Amino acid sequence: MKSEQRQAETQQDLQAVCDAFAKWRRSRRKREPIPEELWRSAVDLCASYPVFRIARALRLNHARLKQRVQQRAGMSTSFEFVEVKAPPLFSLSPCVVQLRSPAGFELKIEMDAAAASGLAPIISCFVSQGR
Repeated sequence: MKSEQRQAETQQDLQAVCDAFAKWRRSRRKREPIPEELWRSAVDLCASYPVFRIARALRLNHARLKQRVQQRAGMSTSFEFVEVKAPPLFSLSPCVVQLRSPAGFELKIEMDAAAASGLAPIISCFVSQGR
């Protein structure tokens, strides 16, 4: 019920912004830039709708609207590499892997969890040989 009510409210918001853009377009002078207030309203709608839908509904340049949404979110349009140092994904505790091939053969491997990264070729070979 609440999601239907929220959806109806956002539809009304979208219609109100569409009306505001239409009114501005009727009264604007040639080549007048879009007022910041209208841009803010368009960006606000992007929290509830995809950028392309808002750009299409308001007849805005998709790339410019997307850029403004990213600016508001504090994102830059360029990306940079960020190194993240994380603890090891596996502990050094013992690890047991038990497999059964399609032919019914069984394989049990006991090792340190740190060595588990080398299991893929072994498992692949075991499964393919058992056919």
